[in-house]
Amino acid sequence: MIKIRIAGPPGTGKTTRLVRIFYESLDKYSPADMLLMSHTKTAAKIIREKILDPKTILQYQKETGKEIYYKVQNAKKTLEYNVSTIHSYCNSIAKQVTRGIEFDLDDYEIMAQMYPLFNKHTRSKKFKDIESLFKLHPFFKFNSFARNNGMSPIEYYSSLGFEEKDDYKYYPAELQELEKNYRGFKTSIKVNERAENLLDFDDMIEYFYKIEEAKPKYAHVKVLIVDEAQDSSAIQREAEKSLSANVDYFYKAGDPDQSIFEFSGADPDAFHKEFANPEIELEQGYRCPRVVNDYCKKIIKDVWEHYEYSRVWAPLKDKETGEIIEGEMYMLRDLEQDENASELRRRILETEEDFVFTYRGNDPISTMKYLMNLGVPFQMPYNDLQKLKRKKIFEDPSRQVKNQRFFLDLANGESVALKEIKQVLKSVNPQYLGHNYSPEAADSIPRGSYTLDYLVDEGFLQPGVRDISDFQLISITRNIFMKNYIKDIVDNGRDLDKKRIFVENIHTIKGKEFDNVVLDLTLTRTEDLFSKKRMKYVACSRAKKTLWLVKSKTKLTLEGEEDKDDK
Repeated sequence: MIKIRIAGPPGTGKTTRLVRIFYESLDKYSPADMLLMSHTKTAAKIIREKILDPKTILQYQKETGKEIYYKVQNAKKTLEYNVSTIHSYCNSIAKQVTRGIEFDLDDYEIMAQMYPLFNKHTRSKKFKDIESLFKLHPFFKFNSFARNNGMSPIEYYSSLGFEEKDDYKYYPAELQELEKNYRGFKTSIKVNERAENLLDFDDMIEYFYKIEEAKPKYAHVKVLIVDEAQDSSAIQREAEKSLSANVDYFYKAGDPDQSIFEFSGADPDAFHKEFANPEIELEQGYRCPRVVNDYCKKIIKDVWEHYEYSRVWAPLKDKETGEIIEGEMYMLRDLEQDENASELRRRILETEEDFVFTYRGNDPISTMKYLMNLGVPFQMPYNDLQKLKRKKIFEDPSRQVKNQRFFLDLANGESVALKEIKQVLKSVNPQYLGHNYSPEAADSIPRGSYTLDYLVDEGFLQPGVRDISDFQLISITRNIFMKNYIKDIVDNGRDLDKKRIFVENIHTIKGKEFDNVVLDLTLTRTEDLFSKKRMKYVACSRAKKTLWLVKSKTKLTLEGEEDKDDK
């Protein structure tokens, strides 16, 4: 086996290099013989999209003279399976080899034993079913962290600091009992009936590399490629070891300075040792302009000094002239009142640049309110969005865009699908609803597409709605804060449906890039100084043009009191 390690700072083309390795490997291997894995679904999706991108393929063909287009395009289904997260791939293999296994113990009996202990350490006293108990109880998350770190729950608890132990509020004796019952519960599961619901990803990885029956399922793999390798946990590294047993080539790419998943078992120290002397070290940046590049180096310098190394990381250059692109960076004390806030607001409203408002630990409620007051639609990760919906903080901004798009289409005489009609009628102010409207009546509308005239004639909307102009028509919905923004976009011929404003935490933007990064430096969790610096380093290095730092005067910041680089 030939093992090649690829290292480089953010935006130096690690993923691009792995894509090229995939193309080059097609000379000898089929796509089915290659396995590409990453730590997150986002990272796996990015590398899959790059492999399948026609422009990327054609550029490679132009440079090398090798015809690979049809090889790649014909392998789309294979790549859906062979380009994935480590967890997902192990999950798929483990399910295959465990299906049909049955155990003797009665799982309900085990759960009955566990209930008193569970109820002692959770706010929720009742669970709808076993699956909800399994997913919601904090012990299972604690147990997952332990196993990702290669420890038992007892060992993991012992390794925690005083503050972390207090956070979990578990006691060693109870942990022993919980662990015992948990193991009993796991072995009681009838895998053929409920594996998909009750075996978590950590279980799947354990099955994967411990059960001999799994090995033939991946013995054909000859090229193993792991991206974002710095985030692999102890059990994930064991899985990688098993997968690489029969391969000809094993490629690992990563950056120890971007290791931000310590809570799930990533070990920056171990990765620094492994990548002390990588076979390939990338130095030219293709993302961050000089100002952002310099600031990121300033953030991470203490980490470099601690591990006794330095790195070459050249800033972004203009492709035509070769000149270094300067970029911009602004400090804001407040999104609303700061002297630089007007420039940020102008860019959001008047340009087509994309933005990410990112944060760590704190809920982004103030950011969301800021964007809503501007009348700007934004995107959020599904899980974060659902959490905030449950708190009844706001309605889905993307839904509001759809509502307003709906009325623009109606005003222009277009037909609208029944599904959208039902959804949008729920958002109409009661004064504009017709005599025949009710949820039940809307449900009785036959499938099809319908015009504004139909909705009026059938009594779902008031007759006067026919005479309302297009942008006034938007105002009949309950949520109209984006009306002016939409009008401006349409008047200036810009794409209304373009997704360009994002609100995401630092972990979900890893592997992505944006024209503008707006980083909220406030922090609500206690983390060691190096972890804070890595988090800030990852966030800032997503910026392709401009970095905006929002720094509270009163709250703890990511750089900590020891870090004075903002002054």
